[in-house]
Amino acid sequence: MTLHIFDHILFVLLVLVFPIIDSFSLRKRAALIEAGRTELRMQLYRKLIREEWIAVLVLAVLWLYLGRGAAELGLIPGTGALVWAGYGLAALICVLLAVQMRVMTANEKNRASLLEQTGGVAFLMPHTLQERRTFDAVSLTAGICEELLFRGFLFAYLTAGLGVSVWLAALLSSVAFGFAHLYQGPLGILKTGTVGLVLAVLYVMTGSLWAPIVVHFLMDLFAGRMTYKAVNETTPENSSPELAAESG
Repeated sequence: MTLHIFDHILFVLLVLVFPIIDSFSLRKRAALIEAGRTELRMQLYRKLIREEWIAVLVLAVLWLYLGRGAAELGLIPGTGALVWAGYGLAALICVLLAVQMRVMTANEKNRASLLEQTGGVAFLMPHTLQERRTFDAVSLTAGICEELLFRGFLFAYLTAGLGVSVWLAALLSSVAFGFAHLYQGPLGILKTGTVGLVLAVLYVMTGSLWAPIVVHFLMDLFAGRMTYKAVNETTPENSSPELAAESG
């Protein structure tokens, strides 16, 4: 794949410009939401959905303009033993996510613990039924759009474009994915970077984005639903002050 100037521009925007801009913007919104402006959460959900689909639309136009195929973007399912092993791993992860949700919302103690662990993303998690339903759409958007950008595009850019090995591309794209969550702070970057590496491994094993898309979607979906359940079923004295105030 011969790289075009548009590829370089999209790469810089994706791994550097957008994370820095989002860090300032989301931290400001987080402060306002935690101060009581909870109506801003729905606005933020709509903003995230809109911006991610615009980014994917730009990517699609670029891909078509340069005459590239779906396979180069990771949209054609692979075949072989490694591919099926990758799908099996993806299925196992999905089962574990479902079990985690069941365990973490099973009792008061676990729900309170979950709220304490939300950390830098507490402001982003849904608290009302309307927010939860919209967050489901955010989760689906993230699963599709972020995989197309951080696995599909970045892998193509690094491997086919720059000649980087597949496993190095997996590592570098995961670092970029972690940095894209700069607003969550160092621990959040580490956590999301690790998640990105798992998704990258699934991409390498299956040869397509379908398994990473499903796993990414369910990770976000279950996180939102766990938090919603915890916020609405945990007594204020057992939750963090900010979440207790919003849920009360």
